[in-house]
Amino acid sequence: MRIQPVLLASPVYYPADLFTSVAAALTEQIRKIVPAEVDIASPVHLTDQGAVERHLAAGSDGVPLLVALSGAVQPWLLSIAKAVPRSLLWWPFPGGGLFDAAGEQVARTLASHNAMPAVMDCWAHLRNRGVRVERVFDAASFARTCGAAAAIDRLRATRLLIIGYTQSWVVSASVDERRIEDRLGIRCVHLGLEELFAAYEAVPAGPEVSAFAAEYLGAAAACVEPRRQHVEDAYRLFVAMKTLMERHACNAVTISCFSLVRQLRVTSCLALSLLNDTPGMVAACEGDLDAAVSMIVGKAVTGLPVFMGNPVYYPDDRLDLVHCTAPRRLAGGPTTYTVRSHHETGESVAQRIEVASPCRATIFRIGNEFSEATVFPAELIGNPDEDTCRTQFRFKIDSSEKRIDQSLGCHHMVVFADCVDELKAVFERHLGLHVRQAA
Repeated sequence: MRIQPVLLASPVYYPADLFTSVAAALTEQIRKIVPAEVDIASPVHLTDQGAVERHLAAGSDGVPLLVALSGAVQPWLLSIAKAVPRSLLWWPFPGGGLFDAAGEQVARTLASHNAMPAVMDCWAHLRNRGVRVERVFDAASFARTCGAAAAIDRLRATRLLIIGYTQSWVVSASVDERRIEDRLGIRCVHLGLEELFAAYEAVPAGPEVSAFAAEYLGAAAACVEPRRQHVEDAYRLFVAMKTLMERHACNAVTISCFSLVRQLRVTSCLALSLLNDTPGMVAACEGDLDAAVSMIVGKAVTGLPVFMGNPVYYPDDRLDLVHCTAPRRLAGGPTTYTVRSHHETGESVAQRIEVASPCRATIFRIGNEFSEATVFPAELIGNPDEDTCRTQFRFKIDSSEKRIDQSLGCHHMVVFADCVDELKAVFERHLGLHVRQAA
């Protein structure tokens, strides 16, 4: 991310030499707290309408960081904020230990020159009109804001490959892929299963396939039902899916997997797991567009693999999430796994993944035609072994009744990190989604 400090002051408050010195001192304070990965362009100093118009004509060299050094700059600041896709607004808090001695002196100078009411005025105006602006004031707020902005950039760069169609029983999810681009900016490419069948048949059972099967089975805690040939076929399907994603310039995919297994007798469980373990890639099953979009957002925000699971709620505020497609690096590193067959069909390859407990997690979902979201904290308390999908995570949550009431659909997404606030901020402030809250 690249930002450009834009410092505004009215000559009513500052003679030219004082403005220059205060602006330089404040720019130095900002440089001290901006994350190292953020580039800072040369600052711009604006003190009259003509300078503002020339700046608008030239355009910003990065995301504007709007800094009011005095009152009477509101019209100038608003004109810049409304001319760009997004901007940052510096909030000049005096006191509180946010600055060193030199920075504190600058903050008090801004306060005495009516910068704080000017910023408050602009903040309220911009937020009331839905203009994208974020408030920054210290290292933590810069890190949060820049992280969210980077996540949105990753989200907007996503292309979702839809292979087949949404399975008929997934009734709580949207089937309108056009809404994904309209509401979230994620572009979609739709293919029939026939193209995947052809790509799969074109993958030879060569040394790469054999080497993967040997390594995969050798690292497993156990292999119960599948034979080596099943693993090789499942890996060939992964190669075929990745080939199609590369061919169509996509970094996310969702597939009608039950239709696939009926035709090939090969499940996509291992392929989806491997794709989700790949940085920058996301894969969902059952053709569930809600799940795919939720996983895309979750990985863009956290950088971690996301697991989609079927929910099993208990009246004592426990929740199981179960499925056969879990990534092996859910907790940020290798996890214990057992090679199993697909639960519903008994075919091919799936995995039982286990994550050590206790462990903090965040459960979330986007739904209702990509207009709403849910997000809540959870604690992993175990890996049960019920007669259901192969990977099973059991969580302690605040209230089963409340979370059921505010649910948006069947599949729930989980990421093994405490990131409720980060996801909620992206849902609400960057994507414009309504977050359902437990009463």
